Amino acid sequence: MFCFQDVICGVLISGVILFLTYPYWETFDHFQLNSSLSPVVALGLLLFLSYTYPDLDHYSTTRGDTTTILGSCAGYSVGYWVNNQLGQTFEPQGTLPVPLPTLTANALALGTGRFLVGVVALVGTRQVVKAASLHVLYSWYGVPKSDQSARRRKEIEVPYKFTTYTAVGLVHSILANRIFVLLGLL
Repeated sequence: MFCFQDVICGVLISGVILFLTYPYWETFDHFQLNSSLSPVVALGLLLFLSYTYPDLDHYSTTRGDTTTILGSCAGYSVGYWVNNQLGQTFEPQGTLPVPLPTLTANALALGTGRFLVGVVALVGTRQVVKAASLHVLYSWYGVPKSDQSARRRKEIEVPYKFTTYTAVGLVHSILANRIFVLLGLL
């Protein structure tokens, strides 16, 4: 449970980081989308941050939650880079924010189709990659598959969550959009 002071400190730290990095956002964006080192930096840095999460004297889900967030960010970052390399980017035209289209039966059907395809793609990816990564890690460390508490060990929890959610981010940012186009759901 977070206390009020934790929230205030988090907001202040975020504000300082935003203030200090604001002049460099265009440079960061250009590097992320155009540099051939971008995928390596994104994956390496975020995996490093996952492993350097502070150790606690008791188990907490916060390391796993943080790894889930960082893994997703890594997947999206690499996915955006891949899309940019393929020339598949979305640049809104006209005024921002983009106005919402009129809600019609056709729009509702397309939205429902995108939702269902997206859920199947993302949940399917999560289940397959999670099972495969746990199988590999349990074999690597010689842990019996029936040992559910092994998932709490740092050397298993961090790579399985990072791999799983990096794959989810990649599928969401690259593959799902292409499936929508192939199925005519745009």
